Amino acid sequence: MARFEGTPPARRRAWLRDVGPNLRRSLTAPVGVLVSVAALWVALRGVNLTAAADQLRQAAPGPLLVILGVIAVQLTLRTIRWRALLAIADPPAPIRLASLLPILLIGYLGNAVLPARLGELIRAFLAARSERLDPGIALGTVLLERVLDTASLALLAFAAAFALGAPAWLTQAAGLAALAGIAVVFALLVGGLALAGRLLERIEGRLPAHAVAAAVRFLRFVAAGADAARERPAVGLALLVSGVCWLLDAVTFWLVGQSLGLALSPAVTLLIAAVTVLGTALPSAPGYVGTFELAAVGTATVLGVPASEAFSLAVLAHVMTVAPSAIGGAVALSVSGLGLRSVATGARTVRPDAVAVAE
Repeated sequence: MARFEGTPPARRRAWLRDVGPNLRRSLTAPVGVLVSVAALWVALRGVNLTAAADQLRQAAPGPLLVILGVIAVQLTLRTIRWRALLAIADPPAPIRLASLLPILLIGYLGNAVLPARLGELIRAFLAARSERLDPGIALGTVLLERVLDTASLALLAFAAAFALGAPAWLTQAAGLAALAGIAVVFALLVGGLALAGRLLERIEGRLPAHAVAAAVRFLRFVAAGADAARERPAVGLALLVSGVCWLLDAVTFWLVGQSLGLALSPAVTLLIAAVTVLGTALPSAPGYVGTFELAAVGTATVLGVPASEAFSLAVLAHVMTVAPSAIGGAVALSVSGLGLRSVATGARTVRPDAVAVAE
């Protein structure tokens, strides 16, 4: 900190703005790997690996095949949601689902094999190029998706924890997250994107600068009149789709449990799925390795599932939720003739300050 002694606040903020992103990028991969290793170590405590491996080998294939159909429905719904949010920004031409689905899959591939959820930047970059959109606007819709996903997931987690009579600390944590989700939903649906943008501006200095700047600029862009008539219907549709997709995610966990011979109730699998997805927000190695298993095993054991069975559930659910989309992304990338490295390089040029804000 000696470097900053006597430095005016404006110069200090400028230095952090210029150097911070490069520093974060250089530290992201090693920090993520360390977090993943530590998470796996914690998740494996008390697990009989031989018993878990035997259970995985005996998994019934029928429920796993049904999961592929569930994932296909989820992908379709998520593509519809993204198209609705992109349409708020009034693109030059109608956006076709057939053009967005491969881009979404390539983004999921990026999340699976690249650090720092770079797949989100990749799909924003590809959508902007394919649909002639401002790259910052495309990134803003991706961030808005994440906000709606988190809000709906928190509400579902609280409902499941309350219905199950989960431990007080878990129910209270889910309840606090649900209250925050309700506040976000209220701001978006009642106050509109303009109000949400003003609220974000007030906390901009306390959160990751690029992410918040992208969200603020996107919300201001829409509020300035890009297509205000579509705003609330699109956000409402996106929120509804988010909730349905997370319920389907819980169905996936339930089907994995059926494949492994575990008698898990729908409410239990919903809570495990919700906490697991929220846990993947932590920095980790590509594909959420470690953080996924820790969140799933930790929640399942709290709900009474033996540690070895919980670990089997976590591993198989992880494979079934990540691998199909990543394989689809690899196919889409091959068909497009693009290379993941070149696309990732282009995606890193997407910056929130590229968003053109109408005055």
